[in-house]
Amino acid sequence: MTKPLLTTVDLVRKYGGPVSHAALDPLHSTFRTPAIDGLISFLIVHRCAIVFGDPICAPEDKPRLTDAFASYCAGKNCSILFVAVTDNVQVYARDRGYASMEFASLLITDPQNDPEAGRQGRRLRQHLNRTRRMGVTVREYQGAPDAQMEAQTQAVYNAWRDDRHGPQMYLGRPRLFDDKVGRRWFLSEQEGKVVGFLSMLRTGGLESQYLINIVFSAPNAPLHTNELMVVTALRAVREEGVNLVCLGVGPLDALGRIEGYGAIVEFLSRTLYRLAAKLMHQHGKTVFWEKFGITKREPLYLLFQSSQIRPTELYALLRAFNFSVTG
Repeated sequence: MTKPLLTTVDLVRKYGGPVSHAALDPLHSTFRTPAIDGLISFLIVHRCAIVFGDPICAPEDKPRLTDAFASYCAGKNCSILFVAVTDNVQVYARDRGYASMEFASLLITDPQNDPEAGRQGRRLRQHLNRTRRMGVTVREYQGAPDAQMEAQTQAVYNAWRDDRHGPQMYLGRPRLFDDKVGRRWFLSEQEGKVVGFLSMLRTGGLESQYLINIVFSAPNAPLHTNELMVVTALRAVREEGVNLVCLGVGPLDALGRIEGYGAIVEFLSRTLYRLAAKLMHQHGKTVFWEKFGITKREPLYLLFQSSQIRPTELYALLRAFNFSVTG
């Protein structure tokens, strides 16, 4: 009897990486083939298929699934752009003529090391104690769904989003309380009202057991509310014996290794990336996570099927990172 294929959410929880939850976004398309229990999540933008993360399947099946997807895209006359893939996929793609740029790191911490402890944690400890004295508390949101609490959290997200100004870039749309399988939530509150939100996912495709994928707080929330939610979530999994937690994608302040391009394209790419990183403060996300004790970094890449960056790929790249300018 043929074993039934896993559902999308089960595949994401079993094999997913730092951006694989994008596969659960209903705006994304899904590629599957009956011969392999896995999937590739993608968006089509001007005949460019944007893939977020590694193929979501067993490691030994990634080359076959990616080859099948490449054949599918060739039949649709689409090029392929991979965003935030690991070393293994970069090696596969290099052997097939793809060009690559190292643009970020996968950030991993050991929650058994308390980031508030000792001399190194002194500044963080002082900041968090000040936030606690302002009446901010953090709790894990468990039990029966609370429609009023979820509505408050959505309102906080809306206020946080509307408060952002200037050029913006991010991977994926926040989905606060969807796809409940394998998710945990931590809410910060002040005077009985929600002022912050943290989402944590169970992951199987990483060394770490959990991934923190969303953190935000209200514009009027006390300083360091986000940090208080992070240390509370880390404490919760520390008490459960968890040894590794992924803190997500940490953008580099300058492009790392580049392969498959000539000197002119490499120079232009590095120059444009430095300008964009400075303009949008993307490296600030990495600096934020470093205060929690990064114990391991793994390179993440952009992969371009064509060794010539065409306007369609540039536009697709901007769409992949949801580039926008807010007033």
